[in-house]
Amino acid sequence: MNDFLNALGNFDTQLYLAIAEQRNLVTSVIAVALTYLNWNGFFWWILAFLLLRSRGLNRRGIAATATVVFGLIDAWAIDELIKLVVRRPRPFEALANAPGVLPAPETIVAHPSSYSFPSGDAAIAMGAAVAFAYVTPKYRVPILLLGISAALARVVVGVHYPFDVLGGMTVGIISGLLAPQAIGLVRRRLRWRAFVIPHTHWDREWYERFEGYRARLVPMVSRLLDVLERDPDFRSFTFDGQTIAIQDYLEKKPADLSRVQVLVRSDRLLIGPWHVLADLLLVSGESIVRNLQEGLRSAGELGRAARVAYVADPFGHPAQLPQILRAFGYDTYVFARGMGDEGESVGSEFWWVSPSGDRVRAAHLVDHYSNALPLVGPLDEDADALRRRVRAKTARILDRLTPYANGDAILLMVGDDHVDAYARLPEAVREMRQVFPNVDTRIASLEEYAAAMPPLQHEVSGEIASGRYRPILRGVNSTRVWIKQENAACERLLLEWCEPLDALTGGTARDELRDLWRMLLQNHPHDSICGCSIDAVHDVDMAPRFAYVRERGDALASRLLDRLAGRGSAPMLWNPLPWARDAVVPLDGRPTRVRAGGLGLSPATPGEGDSQVKADGDAAIENGLIRVEVERDGSFFVVDMASGERGGRQNRLISEGDRGDEYTYSYAGPTIGSEGVSGRRSTSAAGDRATATVDLVLRLPVRLRDDRLARSPELVDCAVRMQISLDAGERRVDVTLEIDNRASDHRLRVLCETGTRALTHQCGAAFALLERSNRFEVRGRWIEPPTSEACVHDFVAVKGATRGLAVGVEGLREYSVLHDGGTIAITLLRAVGFLSRGDLPERKGHAGPELATPSAQCLGSRTYRYAVLPLDEHTDVTRAARSVHEWLSPPLVVSGDGRSRTFVYFVDPATPLVLTALRAGPDGSIVLRLANPHREEVSGEMLFERPIRASRPVDLREGDLGLGNTGLDVIRTAAPLHVEADLAWVKLQPYEIGTWIVQLS
Repeated sequence: MNDFLNALGNFDTQLYLAIAEQRNLVTSVIAVALTYLNWNGFFWWILAFLLLRSRGLNRRGIAATATVVFGLIDAWAIDELIKLVVRRPRPFEALANAPGVLPAPETIVAHPSSYSFPSGDAAIAMGAAVAFAYVTPKYRVPILLLGISAALARVVVGVHYPFDVLGGMTVGIISGLLAPQAIGLVRRRLRWRAFVIPHTHWDREWYERFEGYRARLVPMVSRLLDVLERDPDFRSFTFDGQTIAIQDYLEKKPADLSRVQVLVRSDRLLIGPWHVLADLLLVSGESIVRNLQEGLRSAGELGRAARVAYVADPFGHPAQLPQILRAFGYDTYVFARGMGDEGESVGSEFWWVSPSGDRVRAAHLVDHYSNALPLVGPLDEDADALRRRVRAKTARILDRLTPYANGDAILLMVGDDHVDAYARLPEAVREMRQVFPNVDTRIASLEEYAAAMPPLQHEVSGEIASGRYRPILRGVNSTRVWIKQENAACERLLLEWCEPLDALTGGTARDELRDLWRMLLQNHPHDSICGCSIDAVHDVDMAPRFAYVRERGDALASRLLDRLAGRGSAPMLWNPLPWARDAVVPLDGRPTRVRAGGLGLSPATPGEGDSQVKADGDAAIENGLIRVEVERDGSFFVVDMASGERGGRQNRLISEGDRGDEYTYSYAGPTIGSEGVSGRRSTSAAGDRATATVDLVLRLPVRLRDDRLARSPELVDCAVRMQISLDAGERRVDVTLEIDNRASDHRLRVLCETGTRALTHQCGAAFALLERSNRFEVRGRWIEPPTSEACVHDFVAVKGATRGLAVGVEGLREYSVLHDGGTIAITLLRAVGFLSRGDLPERKGHAGPELATPSAQCLGSRTYRYAVLPLDEHTDVTRAARSVHEWLSPPLVVSGDGRSRTFVYFVDPATPLVLTALRAGPDGSIVLRLANPHREEVSGEMLFERPIRASRPVDLREGDLGLGNTGLDVIRTAAPLHVEADLAWVKLQPYEIGTWIVQLS
C-alpha cells in the first residue's frame, strides 16, 4: 500500500511540474485572475447576491441563495477538517526541502499558510458552482465551467498539486449536491398554506367518442352532487374550468338542474369561465372571445362563472390572452403546460404580459393538474393505511411543489382525466394537518388560492408554448389538416358573412348565430381540433358538426343577403372587408376584375382598360407587374417586370418520413422531393386571370419499414396537380395544389425561398402579428425540446434589408422558417398511423394511449391553397398581410336591385387596423371590434353609411356586465371613438383590441 501511495505521490508531483513548465503569460494572467476572484468565494458571494436580487426577497429567492451559500460553506468546512487530518505540505514547501537537482517552480501568487490536501479554493468553487447549477439550470454549463476553471487555476499558480484540486473538487461536488437536499429539509418545516383543489379534467372526446365519455360522465356527476350535498367538509369542487360538461350531464338528467344551481350559487361547484377547453393556438382570436362569452353566459344561467380563468391542458397559450382575459375582467390565470427554462427563474407565480402590455397574474402548475393525485386512495382503505399513505405522499408532494413557490401558498390539484371526486378527501386533509402541523391544509377553490397569491416580481412575455416540464405537442398543428381547413372556413363564414349580415339587417338571427357558434365550439377542445383522437371522433362526430355549421351558416347568409340585396337580377358584389378594393371574380362565366366598395353591397362593374394578363408559351404567365416562370417540377420564379429582378425558387415539394404519432413529428429518411421531376405544363389566360397548370407524379415510399426506423423501398405513385394563378393588378401568386396521397407515414411540405437572410420573421396569430426568432436552441433536458415548427394564422413573412417573402395560407396551421430565414416551409399534410407512441426521440414517453389511427394517414385526394408574395419597395409586410386577407375573403357575386349599400369602410384602405367582428348589439346597435396587430400605435378613420348617434367603448363582454354573474369590474377598454357625423376616428395602442357599441341614426 505504501508503494502504491508513493507512486501516486510521485505521479502527482511530476504532473504538477509538467503543468508549471507549460505556464505562459496568458495562462498565468488568467489563473491569477481566477484565483483572486475565487478567494474566499468572492465572486460566488457576488453571484449569490445577484441571484437573490433576480429571484426577489421571497421564499424562493432566499432558498435559492441559501442553496448556493450552503454548498460553498459546507464544502469549505469539510475541506478544512480533512486538511487537519491529512496534513499534506504545499508543493512549494515539499519540493524545496526534497533532495534532487530540480528546484521547486516559482509560485505566481502569495504562499498560503494552510495544508495542501484537499484544495479549499477548489472545494469552494465546485460546491458553489454545483449548487448554483442546480437552482439555475439555464446557466448550468457556463457556471460549471467557471467552477472547474477556478479550481484548476490553483495548480497553474503553483500552490496545489493536481490531486489536491481533484480532492477539493470532489468535496465541492458532494457538498453542492447535498445543498438542495439540506435546504429542502428546512423548506419542508416552514409554514405553508396548502389549497387542496378537488377537480376533474373532462376530455369530452379523445380515445373514446363523446357518447362513450358521457356514459361515464353521468354517473360521475351524480355521485359528485351526492358528495357535495352530503358532506359540508367537502367544501368545493372545480369542474375543469368549462361549462359544456355540466350541460352534457343536464341533457341526460334535466331533473338535477336545481341541484346544480344550488351548488353553483353557494360556491360549492365551480364552473367556467370557458365553454370548452379549446386549443387556444389553433383557433382564431374571435373564437377565443366567443368561447369565453358562451362559457360565461352558460355559467350565468346556472348561477355564476368562476372568477379565476383556469385551463387544465391546452398545448400552449397565445400571446394576446392576457389582454383578452383582462377585457373580461379577469386578472388571474391558472394553467399547466407551456413553460420553458424561464420557469426555473420565475417560479410558479408571475406576471404574464401580452404584447399590448396587459398583464395577468399567472400560476403555473409545475407538476401538472394531477400534482396531488396520490392523496386519492381506495374508498375502503382503513384509517391506518390512509394515514401512512398521506404521510409518505404529502412529503413528496411538498418536496416537488415548494421549491417553485414564491410565497407560502401552494396548489394541490387532486384530480386527473375523467376521475371521480374522492369522497374521503376531507379525511385525508385532516390527516395531512395531523402529520404536517406546519402546513395549513384546506379544501378550497382557485379563487381562494388567488386571494393568497404573493406579490409578484417576475414577468413572462408573449406566447407560452415550450416543453420543459410537460410535452407541448405542437405536432398537432399539422395532424389531420382537413380539420384546421374546415374550422378556418367555418370561422370565416360566421365572422365575415353571417354576423355582419345579421347586424346590417336588424339583428334578427341572434339565436341562430348562437346555435352555430355553440356547434362550432364543440369542435374546439384540444383533443378534437388538434386531430389527436381516435378516428371515429374526427370522422364520425366532428365532420357532421362542421357540415352543420357550413350548411346552416350558408343558408343563413344567403337568406340575409337576399334580404339586403333587394329584388332584381343585377349582378352585385358582397364585400366582407371594410375597404374598397379591386378583385377578380367570376362574372358571366369569366374571371373579371371589378371594383368592390367597402363592407356591403355594390354593383359588379367590370374595370376599365385592357387586361395585361397573358400566358407566354407553356412556361410563363404575367400581368404587367410580375412574371411567373414555371418549371416542369411545379416550382416557379417570380420576376419583377419593371426592374427585371428575379426571386428565389418557390413551390418546391418535399416528402419526409414520419415515424411519429398524432402529437409529434419524428423524422425517418429518406427525404424525397419534387425537384427534377418532369411534369406536364400548360398555361391559359381567361379574362383577368392567367393560370399555369403542372401535372406530375411523386413516387413516394408506400410506408415505413417494419422496424419503423426508415421508409420502405417500395414506392407508390401520388398524382399532383398545381394550378398557379396570377390576377390582373396583383403582386401575389395564388397556388392551388391537389394531391392523391397514397403514401403513409410521411410529411409533405412546400418550400419557398425568401431571397434574403434575417434573424427573425413575422407570423399571424390571434389578434397579433408576432415576431419570432429564426433560430432555436436545442434543450436536452426538456421533456419535449423545441423544434422549428410553429403555428401560423393566415400569414408568415421574412423581410430582409431590401427584399423578402410572404406566404399566405388557407386553413394550414404549421410552418417553419429554415436556413436563417432563407426558406419558408409550409406543411401541407402529415400522415401518421398512431394516436401515441412511446418510442420517439423527440419526446419523453407517451402522450396518450397507443391506438392505431389509420384515418390519420390522410390517404386520398387532398386540396391546399396558399399564396406567395415577394416583399420589396412595392409591397411591405402590412400590405402583404392585407393582400392575403383579400385573397382569403374574396367578394361574392349575388343578384339584387343594383343599388350600392356600403355600410362601413376605412377611409384609408392601407390602414394596418383589422376589423375582427361586426355583429348585432343591444337595442338595434352594432358591436364593432378592431385590432391593431402591430407594435406601433395606429390611427384610422371609418366612414359609416349613416350618421353616428352615439358610441361607447366596452370590454369583451360587449356591454353586458352581468355576463357570467362574476361581479368582475371593467378593467380594460380602448379609447372612445371621436365621432363627427358619419365619420369615426379610431386610435389603438400597439397590439390593442378595441370594442365599441355604435348607435346609428
